Amino acid sequence: MPVATAQHVTIEADGEKLIKSEPWRFRAGDSIDWSTPAYRHHHWDKISPNESLDDNPALWQTGQGWFRQTFRLKHLSGKNVTMAIRQFGASAVYLDGQPVATLHPARFDSGGSQRITALLPVVIADTNQHVVAIRYSFRRDPLIGRLVDKEAFQLYFYPSERAATYLMDGQADSAGFEYLLTGLFGILSLLHLLFYRANPVQRVHKVLALMMCAFALLFLLDQFNSRTGTLTSNSLLTSFLLVDAYAAFGLLLLAVYTYLGRRLDWIFWTLVALLVGVLGITLSNSSFVQGVAGLPFGLILVDYIRVSWLAKRRSQGPDARLPWNSLKFFLYSLLATIPVAFLIEMGSEASKSQVSFKLVLILLIFLTLLMLCSVPLGLSLSLVRDYAQASQSLRKQFEEVSRLSAQTLAQEQEKQQLLASQKQVLEQQVAERTAALHDSLTELRETQAQLVQREKLASLGELSAGIAHEIQNPLNFVNNFSEVSTELVAELTEEAGKAERDAALEAELLADLGQNLQKIRHHGGRASAIVKGMLAHSRSMTGERHPTDLNALVEESLNLAYHAIRSQAQTFEATLSTNLAADTGSITIVAQEIGRVLLNLFTNGLYAVRKRQQRAGAGYVPTLTVSTSRVGNQVVIRVRDNGTGIPVAARPKVFHPFFTTKPSGEGTGLGLSLSYDIITKGYGGTLSFETEEDSFTEFTIALPLA
Repeated sequence: MPVATAQHVTIEADGEKLIKSEPWRFRAGDSIDWSTPAYRHHHWDKISPNESLDDNPALWQTGQGWFRQTFRLKHLSGKNVTMAIRQFGASAVYLDGQPVATLHPARFDSGGSQRITALLPVVIADTNQHVVAIRYSFRRDPLIGRLVDKEAFQLYFYPSERAATYLMDGQADSAGFEYLLTGLFGILSLLHLLFYRANPVQRVHKVLALMMCAFALLFLLDQFNSRTGTLTSNSLLTSFLLVDAYAAFGLLLLAVYTYLGRRLDWIFWTLVALLVGVLGITLSNSSFVQGVAGLPFGLILVDYIRVSWLAKRRSQGPDARLPWNSLKFFLYSLLATIPVAFLIEMGSEASKSQVSFKLVLILLIFLTLLMLCSVPLGLSLSLVRDYAQASQSLRKQFEEVSRLSAQTLAQEQEKQQLLASQKQVLEQQVAERTAALHDSLTELRETQAQLVQREKLASLGELSAGIAHEIQNPLNFVNNFSEVSTELVAELTEEAGKAERDAALEAELLADLGQNLQKIRHHGGRASAIVKGMLAHSRSMTGERHPTDLNALVEESLNLAYHAIRSQAQTFEATLSTNLAADTGSITIVAQEIGRVLLNLFTNGLYAVRKRQQRAGAGYVPTLTVSTSRVGNQVVIRVRDNGTGIPVAARPKVFHPFFTTKPSGEGTGLGLSLSYDIITKGYGGTLSFETEEDSFTEFTIALPLA
């Protein structure tokens, strides 16, 4: 992986730096003489193109200028070199006074995007000093707000054969990290919202849901902001980003106050007023950002520590210590990142192993993730412990009530034996004991009602497990098509480097790449729809049904399942046989639900025939047969494979949650369970199977038309 600093151009091959460079220099204005190697630029300002445009006053005022940098190779790599540039605006690139390229976005002068990325092959035949000079300009778009977060350009040198791969890997790593945090905080926001709906008395869940949502939106907006193509959209998103960041930290402080039951004192309201005031000044004066814009965040953290410390001092219970423990975990993670970051800096200078350097970098990212999540997640863990302790307390109360009830009944029987001789006295005692029994039974009913409420909260854990399984399939497709797209890009790069390029092959590769990107987008939408569907299910609601061509849905799901297993085992081939009756027509269903059922059955069938192929020998032909038919007022779908079959001992538990015959790590045991619930409970149909070991398995779905 290439590593770039804010002040230097870098080039790497197999984890080793091959270049030594001086800091960038900048001068506003325009003169072609500034591109020549003989020109001395040491009196120019030391300003990196990686800094924001408004942090370079001369460039911000004039809209154009020159950047220069001198560098030399430590030794010749024996490979072609490609100059990769990602910029905002337009530029003319010169190497040793010779023009390399003029980069001008297609819609630069019509109000469109100013973002552009280019790969420029260059020839560097010696280890002498070289000069790269870039004539840079950008368009001054109208600003919405006063905040701008756009850098001029980033310049890298890569080995030509891997330039495209390095460039795409860098963008994918950044996007993946922020999307991971977005998804994490988004799921936590959803869970806290469901907790609040189940128990509105716990208002802290509402605050935590809003806080987690604000943090999720923070990382999502930051990723969108990195892809904006105009200063107008950039200024708008940057303003939204700042407002969301202030709101997230304000809600974080409110959450710890609410959780610990503290009154919102004057310190809290002073910090809120400071947040609002600094935010207003920052939005109206961008130069204020570098001054005290980060001050409220530090003060909020200080007050968080103060409130947590006071709670710990005043109460020795485990609940009061949990926010304080989350702060200690944050500190430990922060301290752990220091030696890891030092190792990365040392490794970027001296490491010969790309693999070891990546491992250290992954460790740093993991520790940073723990550090970022420790404080907000600490509050969530505190509430989880609260629920566990409350459930244990209710269990003890229930046992005590049961004991008292049994004791009361025994005393009642004893009184009945003395009724003849002590009727009047005993009647009075019976009345008193009956009243006590009535109170005990009332308390028992209240306790039972609370236990039912706790059981509802436990079902939310099952919801999160369902989300993890259901979202796994579309994510597998996204990963598989991404890997195929990477291979297509490598082939396209190899073809582009040939002297005689095959235009037809390049067009075919680009078409395949476009199709893969469409499929990635399609399955990303599926993942989003799955989450929405699970949310709807958790609210005891069903999805909206529409007339759907069942045969088309079967063929689409079959192709998706086959391509998925082929992406994991490229040498695997199977015979797919379909017998789709034309009279099935259109049925009214939720296509995504039935599609998930079909995908589970097809994936299981292909898995079974593949396992049998591995041990059966050359004469075995893996076959998966799918048929549809209309029988009376039902549509019947049959999925048959000639795979390993289902063992006799496993057949009674096929539709049980979390039961699977696959090895550890290859299955969750939820696919057939969820499929059975969708068919039987969602549509009033039936899902059954017939099987014989080492021969076949056939699943039959019967869906009523009405």
